[in-house]
Amino acid sequence: MGIGERLKQERELKNMTLEEVQKMTKIQARYLDAIEQERFNVMPGSFYVRAFIKEYANVLGINAEELMDEYKNDLPFEKEENIALTRVKSSKKNKPTVNSPTIFSFLPSIIVVLLIIGIIVLVWLFKQGYFGSDNDGDPTPVDDNDSNAGESVELRPSQDENTNGNNEEDTSEDSDEEEVEEKELEEPEPQTEISLDNYENNESYYTVTTSEDNVELVLNTENQNWVEVEDENGERLFYEMLTTDNSPTEINISDMGEVYIKFAEPQSINISINEIDLTLSDEIQASTVQEAWITLDEQ
Repeated sequence: MGIGERLKQERELKNMTLEEVQKMTKIQARYLDAIEQERFNVMPGSFYVRAFIKEYANVLGINAEELMDEYKNDLPFEKEENIALTRVKSSKKNKPTVNSPTIFSFLPSIIVVLLIIGIIVLVWLFKQGYFGSDNDGDPTPVDDNDSNAGESVELRPSQDENTNGNNEEDTSEDSDEEEVEEKELEEPEPQTEISLDNYENNESYYTVTTSEDNVELVLNTENQNWVEVEDENGERLFYEMLTTDNSPTEINISDMGEVYIKFAEPQSINISINEIDLTLSDEIQASTVQEAWITLDEQ
């Protein structure tokens, strides 16, 4: 009995149709039928044969690993695809570290502090009158004629008083503008940056530095890709065929420290975090299965 007949027999014992299995596994019925008929040549690739059979077996309550081991000589697996799925935590130990000089991490903070100190000094100088006008106005002379004796004479406001009043208003306006600038400097807009730290043997390591509260992983495809997404604890966040019908797919990863992604057909998939594309290495070849480990560094 072949593996396809074994799966079909188990499905019929459970009184399940291919359509019911399709709804549970998200695998198209034509691929499920091809597995039962052992027509593996209609699959997109040997990677999909293994992934689909495992998912099919899990739905039927069969131990997928034992089933794959029993029929391993009957399946068209490529040698490079026989590497077992490594966990995120164990792989993280071999991740190369890229250190940058400590001074560069403090430069933005130093610049902001210096700007704030300069603004405070400038405001203090304005308040002390260092930028006021030194022009003194002469009081209007009073006619000392006897005919005007006994009458009260009103003097016009001196030029010095007017100048002082204008200086106070100008200083107040400048202070308001400086306070607005201070607030803008103290509250920079949140941003996200992504760097590719290393790529080797179809494995990519990324670091995502972000100051945004919400972090969204978006998966999009122009064709179809089998995609697996897990958090640092191995919990599945996405495990199915990504097609144009369910694209784009958004996954919130705000509270996670690490994310693991495995995907096929890299030439037709687009992965982004907070609208910034995850740049794939130029060494990646088309139609090869890729693995990516993403470390989130929230500021």
